[in-house]
Amino acid sequence: MKSRSIFEEKSINQLIVLFSFPTICSLVLESLSSMIDTVFAGHLGNISTIALSAMGIINPILLLLIAAQLIFGVSTSLLISKRLGENSQEKINNTFKVGFYSCCISSVSISLLIFLFENQILSVLGASGEVIILAKEYLNIALIFNVFSSTGYMLVNNIRAFGYPKIEIIVGVISTIINIVFNVIFTFILNMGIKGIALSTLISEVFYFGFSIIFLIRKGLWIKKSSFDFKESKEILISLVKIGFVQFLMQSLNSVSGFIINKVLIKYGSVSYVGAWSICSNINMVILLPLIGLTQGVQSVISYFHGSKDKNREDMVKSKIVRYSLIYSICVTVLVYIFSREILNVFTEDINLIMLSIPIIKIVVITFPLVGLIYTLITFMQVLGQESSASKLELMRQVVFTIPLVIIIPILFSNYNILNVEPQLAVFFSMPISTILIIIIYFKKIKTILKCIL
Repeated sequence: MKSRSIFEEKSINQLIVLFSFPTICSLVLESLSSMIDTVFAGHLGNISTIALSAMGIINPILLLLIAAQLIFGVSTSLLISKRLGENSQEKINNTFKVGFYSCCISSVSISLLIFLFENQILSVLGASGEVIILAKEYLNIALIFNVFSSTGYMLVNNIRAFGYPKIEIIVGVISTIINIVFNVIFTFILNMGIKGIALSTLISEVFYFGFSIIFLIRKGLWIKKSSFDFKESKEILISLVKIGFVQFLMQSLNSVSGFIINKVLIKYGSVSYVGAWSICSNINMVILLPLIGLTQGVQSVISYFHGSKDKNREDMVKSKIVRYSLIYSICVTVLVYIFSREILNVFTEDINLIMLSIPIIKIVVITFPLVGLIYTLITFMQVLGQESSASKLELMRQVVFTIPLVIIIPILFSNYNILNVEPQLAVFFSMPISTILIIIIYFKKIKTILKCIL
């Protein structure tokens, strides 16, 4: 099998590049859908500020949809990689089958549920007036493309696990180009506004999904007909959920944090701050995705060597990943600090929004190198079957620290006028503070990770 020979024949560095680079490209290109939408929303003329605020209001919902697709999108390919290491064809097929159908059912169910309670959800998020009208126009279409995005993401991850990681780049690039082209047509030529932006993403996601299915069928990797074994399917489903739950938890808690931040910004500031945060959160996600892609892509490699009991090569992969994660995160932090204004200019021409966004993005990324260590630790926990430990770490970071700090810090800065910092800006201190606290608590494990590069 091609995938087996790749793992055995390539060097460690070649495997890391072969699997992580396409994953990074795939994630970045996929996230560009959201970023491209934000960029075009910021150039809608008189309604650009309202459009950006609408995107900011529904951002927690979009993050939740992304979180849900990670449950089966990541876990299915990871489990397939382990089965490849064990060379079990029947288990590979059954894992693919359970993962695919579970992904389809869950994505449709979540989209339908959000649609049924759309008005109530948007009201809770703080949408009103013109903002809620634009938010609904985009969200109604987003709930449709969520189904194609979720299943397409899962299928592309499986393609990588089967030994064709370069396909991620190909399908991602074409999908992004399609999105940009239709955005230009719908937004600037046909003047369809935010609805045209959402339709462009829908078309690109349908292509992403369709291309993946056609490729798998042509390569003979599509699901084979087999008898249904309820007990085995149940066991596979439980394994998939256990693995994917960590990724889901991380992203869904980000959604909750985003929701609370929006509420705090509206309380202490204005809708403009929500627009500024929408831009900064997009930038933060884009710089975070290569880090996620690096660790996520190499999961297949570590899982293969873990399944084949090759401890030496497994440790070599871990060592290099820690080193590369640190180098990347430090470089990105420096670049964001130096070129923050230039980066923000890409998203909006509104000087007021840019001035609001500059201090926000600098606060958010100041501890980015430490975030890299946390993601690496979580990856190692997942691969070694320590899903519960990884879940506890993320719960502590978000529920115990970030979310309470988001609420408490603005109150303190508002009541005591600390350093003359406005409460709507102070809320963002919660992110670096929670990261530092996690590093302190998990210092022993972090220290073990750092020893990998010594």
